[in-house]
Amino acid sequence: MISRPSTRSLAVLALLGTAAATLIVTLQPAGAALQAGRTFARNVLVGADNDNAANTFIQPANVTAKQHLDNTDVLVGGVRGDLLIGMKGGDVIEGGLSSDILVGGVEKGLAPNSDVLSSGHGNDVNIWAPGDGSDFYLGGSGYDTHISAPLVLDGEQVALFRAYGRDVPHVSIDSKPQFTCTVERVPRELGLGFGYITRFFANGNLAVTIRLQDVEQVLCPSPNAGKVQVARLVGANPAFVERSLSDFSGSLLGAILQAPAVR
Repeated sequence: MISRPSTRSLAVLALLGTAAATLIVTLQPAGAALQAGRTFARNVLVGADNDNAANTFIQPANVTAKQHLDNTDVLVGGVRGDLLIGMKGGDVIEGGLSSDILVGGVEKGLAPNSDVLSSGHGNDVNIWAPGDGSDFYLGGSGYDTHISAPLVLDGEQVALFRAYGRDVPHVSIDSKPQFTCTVERVPRELGLGFGYITRFFANGNLAVTIRLQDVEQVLCPSPNAGKVQVARLVGANPAFVERSLSDFSGSLLGAILQAPAVR
């Protein structure tokens, strides 16, 4: 089910903070920190997590200075709708020209776990799950959505389901009174380079802060069954309002949310 690319050289957009740089990398056939999807496929790419201290090619046994990337992966999608999952490490994930689904990782609190994600063109969805770190998500053009909610897992992996001719993950976003979110506009005078932040709280304690740029809406857990908290990122004081999950039925976003069909 996971697409593995062949050896080739390509330009990768690597986001470093708010600056962008072009990185030319040659992909090795045995698997590496970089995975690039096939251009016209609906790619499912999952971080290999193999650039670490256990990799004796990267980290020679007699060298104490750190040579590895702590499981950092670079995932690059194609021109169709891709699913890109970073897994462990502080990953760099770049979508493509269609509606992509980005998942920073399933680190379960294991650092480093702060990811940088850019979804490019299309109506994209970025999913942050508890246990991941404080991320930066650049939505790009289109109507982009950030979700902060637990992922449905199959063991240690993200469980995948078929919807709209592609593999999608599911989140569990309703009936979650232990989780709350806030959203704030970032003052321009701070010079941080992103427009909004959303903060995620677990049992009243601040867990992470997600930086957002060119993102149109944020979805967060609701304490009530069949409901979701939604904030549109416009103006100086965006606020969460509660909506029915069924409002998203019949869409890719609804499939991710497990939205029930409208009766």
